[in-house]
Amino acid sequence: MTKDEQNMYMTVLERRDDGTMQPYTLNLLEVDFIELENRHLVYYIGQNKYYQITKLQQIQEVLNETNGFVSLDRINLVNMKNVKDYDEKLGKIYFEKQQDKERNFTTIAKIKQRLFSPLIKRAIANNTDVQVTKKLSKAKQQVFSQLEKE
Repeated sequence: MTKDEQNMYMTVLERRDDGTMQPYTLNLLEVDFIELENRHLVYYIGQNKYYQITKLQQIQEVLNETNGFVSLDRINLVNMKNVKDYDEKLGKIYFEKQQDKERNFTTIAKIKQRLFSPLIKRAIANNTDVQVTKKLSKAKQQVFSQLEKE
């Protein structure tokens, strides 16, 4: 077996007994046959069926908030653990901090910016080891002052 043949893997979905899907890493060389089912590829190994991921919604069922992935726009699913920079004016999320070179980015929907902006900024702080300071309202300052006195 050549080196290329050893590395023929892909992630697919396996249906559990309860009907939910879970990711499965499939070795393509172990596949018995591939079939088209409702316009989707299905891989068969023995009695097991594995479904190719073809929609963002399918992967979102597997990679979600518990894994650090958030849908910031209808066209993406963002791993918040890798976010390094955020351009609020342009609505762009970057995965590298360096601004002097061309960087990959994804977008955040305008309607989601207000909701997710604090989460994005917190993620960037965690991912870049930067301390976030937030100006607190007077009411919150009073609450914290009371807690410190007790």
